[in-house]
Amino acid sequence: MKDLNIRRLATAGVLAAAVFLMTAFFRIPIGAGYLNFGDVGVFFAAMTLPWGYAALCAGIGSALADLYGYPAYTPVTLLVKAAAALTFALLWRRLPGRLRYLAFLSVLLIPAGYFVFERFAAGAFAWADLPWNLLQSVVGAALAFLIERLTEGRLTL
Repeated sequence: MKDLNIRRLATAGVLAAAVFLMTAFFRIPIGAGYLNFGDVGVFFAAMTLPWGYAALCAGIGSALADLYGYPAYTPVTLLVKAAAALTFALLWRRLPGRLRYLAFLSVLLIPAGYFVFERFAAGAFAWADLPWNLLQSVVGAALAFLIERLTEGRLTL
């Protein structure tokens, strides 16, 4: 049991670092912000780690990337990405059969969370980011699903 917890913690740390790297350094500039591949790691963690580890991994890795480039977004990123990973992980594991694909609805938490934050912080500007945040979240979940399927679940802890 102790070895499994150590393995989960180590995997979560590596995935948090991967989320940071994919967010901070693999980005495509758009307008005032950028698209990134960090959500691939967020949703991959949700598919392969227990819900608590997935939430911490996604929240911390993403928040560190924002601290590196967009510090004003750090607190909201921590909460939004952790909530998305937590929700996805819980639904992914607890729903039976094909119903588990409802977990993909959690991708909507990311654009919704940023929209609420930006609506209060920047007003009408929030509408401009909404489609980009939705695109990034959906593509991230789709790529994470593809990677998880390619590994045939061998990485699930």
